[in-house]
Amino acid sequence: MFAQKSQYPIGIDIGAHDIYAVQIKENRQGLGLRGLMHREVPGNNGEMPDVSDALVPLLREISKNKRFVGKSVVVDLPFQHLFSFPVTFQVGQTESVEQSILRVSKDHLPFPVEEAIIDYPSIVLSPNGDGKKYKATIIAVQRDLLNHYMLMLKQAGLAVQAVDFAVSSLIRVHTHLCDVIQRPIILCAVGHSQTLLSIVGQESILAHRTIKWGIETLLDKIMANLQFIGEKDKAKVLLRQYGLLYEDRENGRDGVQPHDELGVDPMRRAIYQIITPSMEELIYELYKIIGYVRSEEQNIGFDCIYMYGYAAIINQLDRYLENRLNIPTKLMNPMMNVALSDESILTDISAGAPFALALGLAMRKVQWL
Repeated sequence: MFAQKSQYPIGIDIGAHDIYAVQIKENRQGLGLRGLMHREVPGNNGEMPDVSDALVPLLREISKNKRFVGKSVVVDLPFQHLFSFPVTFQVGQTESVEQSILRVSKDHLPFPVEEAIIDYPSIVLSPNGDGKKYKATIIAVQRDLLNHYMLMLKQAGLAVQAVDFAVSSLIRVHTHLCDVIQRPIILCAVGHSQTLLSIVGQESILAHRTIKWGIETLLDKIMANLQFIGEKDKAKVLLRQYGLLYEDRENGRDGVQPHDELGVDPMRRAIYQIITPSMEELIYELYKIIGYVRSEEQNIGFDCIYMYGYAAIINQLDRYLENRLNIPTKLMNPMMNVALSDESILTDISAGAPFALALGLAMRKVQWL
């Protein structure tokens, strides 16, 4: 018998507007970065990309990238193609848990359950049950849609080992960075046009949803108000440099008294005024998911809010959320904790934050003889 060996796959985070790919390897320091790649999906308005016109050429670039080893991949799908919902169900006398999940999922899907691929990344016994009552987080995708993406990956020369979900990937990354989850935490992954919100306890996902809010909202407002039409990179620089920094001045924390305009950079105030209405939309969504969990779980407290993805480029976002929600908040860039085998892979570590979900996908080992 040959000894079994393992190889980390290429993790591919497929979004409506971007593709992120990461592959890692083990070294003496732990996990190291073998390679990564980011591409924007050209001419895509957020709908399902065409097999030939949009994704396949980009996936072929990943397949041919010399930094990646092998063709095995773990992928996720764009948020808008997935349906996620919580269920509480009682297992019937003649049912299995899986049969019960199919039964209760029918009422939540916009298509027949027979056409669905269903997974449950979180399932626990209900504390008020008799041993057959469960609470679960369900994630579903239409079978034909999943097959569509499998065909694209096959045409690109890639071998899919697993289809994962963003919430599972994010939890995997977070536990690698911060060890075991003890008290409930809020995980947030800010994407291009959509953002994942998940409240995770020690044993289960307490709440999970995806909202239509992302970094695109802030960049579009900056470009429109400052007449930087089409200059997205310039808008990103301003968001990274100024962001919500003016909040400190408003609260008198930066040595300038409130309402004292002397010494205040006008751009600092302008960016703050441009983006805060959109930031309040995110605050509102956080209030809603927090309120839902508190209505389900008595006397619950939250250890911290961890902000992943594009959140890292919004200056002072952590302090802004802490002030609004009264919960400690941290901006997370997992690339800060991964050794680079070659500095040319990522010349600016701060640019690695949007690779968080792809990194979580890449952490699933693939085994073969």
